[in-house]
Amino acid sequence: MSNMLSALHFHSLPLGTQFTLLVAVPSVLLLLVGKQVFLPDARIRTLFSDFLKTDWKYLGVAWVVTNIVNTLALHFHVGRTFTGVVYAIEGATVATFQGIASTPLTVAFTAIYLVGFPFVVLFTYFKLKVHDEEEAQRYALAYVFLVLLAVPFFLLFPVKVSSLYLTTVEPLMYELSPAIQYGIHSTDTLVKAFPSLHTGLSVLAALYARKADTAYAYTTAVLAMAIVFSTIYLGVHWLTDAAFAVVLVACAYYLSQKVSEPRWSVVSREAMAAVRRTTGR
Repeated sequence: MSNMLSALHFHSLPLGTQFTLLVAVPSVLLLLVGKQVFLPDARIRTLFSDFLKTDWKYLGVAWVVTNIVNTLALHFHVGRTFTGVVYAIEGATVATFQGIASTPLTVAFTAIYLVGFPFVVLFTYFKLKVHDEEEAQRYALAYVFLVLLAVPFFLLFPVKVSSLYLTTVEPLMYELSPAIQYGIHSTDTLVKAFPSLHTGLSVLAALYARKADTAYAYTTAVLAMAIVFSTIYLGVHWLTDAAFAVVLVACAYYLSQKVSEPRWSVVSREAMAAVRRTTGR
């Protein structure tokens, strides 16, 4: 009876609140599970203290850049879409991924897409930091590079999600729940499929996870593959989106490894010095 009342109370909440809870609560729980499994000796209090001291700088910059890019992509892009170009390259190949579609599978891949993705992207930073703090900073920097590299394509080469263009592909995730449909549609124009940042950022996490222990590296690799598959299966992305995202990952990884000292304090100091030199002329 109490479970029924709880369900009724949940469904009486605004759709936006429902979507936030559906993503945030499982994500936090998964982070706690990840901490117990992959960082058993780390104390939550210490992790939180380190976050307040230094980590917020790296994660905060990444969060700000992501939000700025999402805002730009949401409000500014050329009027013409180029989905036909992607279709000319691969046709309706993505439709074959839904040949195994079922409700349990859709629920599982939606959970991977909405919850597994933020877990692997965020937790990888904390896992790396335990093994090599500089690599954790490089990972955060690579994240920023990757998101910035995607900006020109979001603005100048808008591509519709596959289920919005192909009648043979169902929008499985959007149809699963009104809350999910509302949450996705309120934050996404559905015309910035190219490149797939879900693919790019999860592959980037797997690439850097190799610098942690073997168990976490394998776990992240499997989860990254599942995330990539989920984007295709759910009718969100094209194969071209995923393939090009991997190319951008290679560029972002290369750039992050070439930075001699990946500290935001150094970046900000050099930026201020450049401003002074410019204004002093």
